[in-house]
Amino acid sequence: MSTEGSESVTRRGFMRAATGTAAAAGAAGTASAESQETTSGGGGGGTEEVVVGPGGSLVFEPAELTIAPGTTVKWVWESDNHNVVPESQPDGANWEGTDGGASKTYNTGHEYSHTFETTGTYEYFCQPHKTAGMVGTITVQEGGEQTGSSGPAIPSSAKTLGIATTAALVFTLGLAYFFMKYGGDYGQAEQ
Repeated sequence: MSTEGSESVTRRGFMRAATGTAAAAGAAGTASAESQETTSGGGGGGTEEVVVGPGGSLVFEPAELTIAPGTTVKWVWESDNHNVVPESQPDGANWEGTDGGASKTYNTGHEYSHTFETTGTYEYFCQPHKTAGMVGTITVQEGGEQTGSSGPAIPSSAKTLGIATTAALVFTLGLAYFFMKYGGDYGQAEQ
């Protein structure tokens, strides 16, 4: 056999390359999995957006929203024949929903805003699509968005990337183990 100037792969060299690849993949996965945490602050006065019928679906996105008093919620229509009708609200609140009540619907491009001052839970629906589950809830409380968890939310794309990165690392280490265990003799070639 002739080496023709090329060197054979040693176990140590292979492990260095595998470790370097795993470290690079881990660093890339960690860097891209970081997310930006956005909050409107606890003092209210901000604006939150609810999409009405995103992609033609019969939902409000998000269906549940927690805000601080003084926050304005803006509904933006992305499909046709929808409205926003209050079903229940706290005592002292004056929310009436979209103009025309339950009988009038609006189409793509329409926007409706309301500033919520009274703390409590507001439940609303789209009259033509209530039976299809097009309902929403807004909770107004001091501190706004700071309910439930104290840590930053991780978007699903970051979770998917983390799982893929972990799978790649496990695969690389498994491949390294296989080559180390069953790869044969990487010693000097016979001449």
